[in-house]
Amino acid sequence: MTKNLTESMFESKLNLGNFYPKLPGIKNFDLEREHLFYGRIDPDGDVVYLEDSNLKQIYSGKKQTHFAADFVSEAFSDFRQNVKKASDKNFLNRNGVFPTNLKAYKAWDHRDLEYNYNQYINKIYVDFVNNYLEKDRRHEKIKDHKTFIKEFLNYAIAAAYNFPITKTGFIVSRHCSPFVSGLMFEIAGQNHGIATNTMVMKYVNDPNFLFIVNEAKKFGFMVDKNAPWRLVFNLASGWTGSAPLPGKAAGAQRFMERFGVNYENVFKFYYRKAYLAEMVNIANLFYSLYDSFYKQYGTYEVAAYTKCTKNRDSYNLRVISTRKPRDFPQDMSGEEHYEYWLKIILKLRLKETRRAHTPSNFRFFADEMLDNKRTLGDAAALKYINDLTKGFFVPNFVQRGTFWNGFEEQEYQQGRKKAIELAINPDLVRTALIGTKNIIK
Repeated sequence: MTKNLTESMFESKLNLGNFYPKLPGIKNFDLEREHLFYGRIDPDGDVVYLEDSNLKQIYSGKKQTHFAADFVSEAFSDFRQNVKKASDKNFLNRNGVFPTNLKAYKAWDHRDLEYNYNQYINKIYVDFVNNYLEKDRRHEKIKDHKTFIKEFLNYAIAAAYNFPITKTGFIVSRHCSPFVSGLMFEIAGQNHGIATNTMVMKYVNDPNFLFIVNEAKKFGFMVDKNAPWRLVFNLASGWTGSAPLPGKAAGAQRFMERFGVNYENVFKFYYRKAYLAEMVNIANLFYSLYDSFYKQYGTYEVAAYTKCTKNRDSYNLRVISTRKPRDFPQDMSGEEHYEYWLKIILKLRLKETRRAHTPSNFRFFADEMLDNKRTLGDAAALKYINDLTKGFFVPNFVQRGTFWNGFEEQEYQQGRKKAIELAINPDLVRTALIGTKNIIK
């Protein structure tokens, strides 16, 4: 029987993974199967994004401009100089597929997060207007800003898991570039996918492969086994559990210490938690969407049946169409609208993460969230939503040991299961899922 496409793809990737060499002392990076959210999830399990102020241009030749985290850019600068020196001394085979004059072909650029998110949302909006609203005359239901939001949510919630609307959901979706972390870049302009697996083998069989992999480690980089031309900065490289003495750092820490950060605090100082900006993001998003819709469709058609006299004893029914104006976009960014936006964010995040809930559960969650807001402020309400829906209790780049969060594995899993069961029971209140360090309370 002919194998289907999914099975063929799986076997192709499996064979490639088995083929990739395991080198002593070298950590392989696997973006596709193990480290998908690397640099996009912090040690608390929260979705994060890199602050633009921490970017620095990375060498990419004269025709392109790319960026990376400042310490990544400096590490690459030193790494490429070492590779060039080795090539100049004929230590490297200049006919290999690995370039000896390294430059970044793909990395973070000015379009990555904001531009890609806006482009992505625009595609969703076009489908909403051209397809969803055209069915059953749904466009007639949109009379103002709030009815637009209601209809858009009806459309978006059904597909939210695959097509998230919040920026938090977008960052950890397949629609977002992994380069937004500022921790990775590519040194060749190769394509990706099943069709390029043979290219992966060419890189692995390259006479310069071992030199590049070992040299990359010295400067804090890992090579992605799915694309050996992709280099990823290993934040834990050279970390011994305590800040090294000045001038004594090795690996990644050597470059991070130049900017006053290390493995333990880099996410605190270089990244922002996405959920904290979600209120402003959602309010601005829906304003811009309705503003675009209003400018294009300032009026709408309403069809109604009207009786027309046929003779004294009977009537004909005719459909009369009239046009009515839609209301102007509202500024709904004020504090009086915060609870409205919080409920929308809660619903979207529950759907985006497939967090099981019933209408009763949702009311319970919403009440708890609003209680947090009224008592502790907006940030506390957003944190409640985040803790309820993030799902990332253990980031892939945090090493697991015999004991996890102070518990044996079995005890930890049992406690977590019980906490989740309690949390989705609307008859019970104030049940904490996790603590500040992913420790069950």
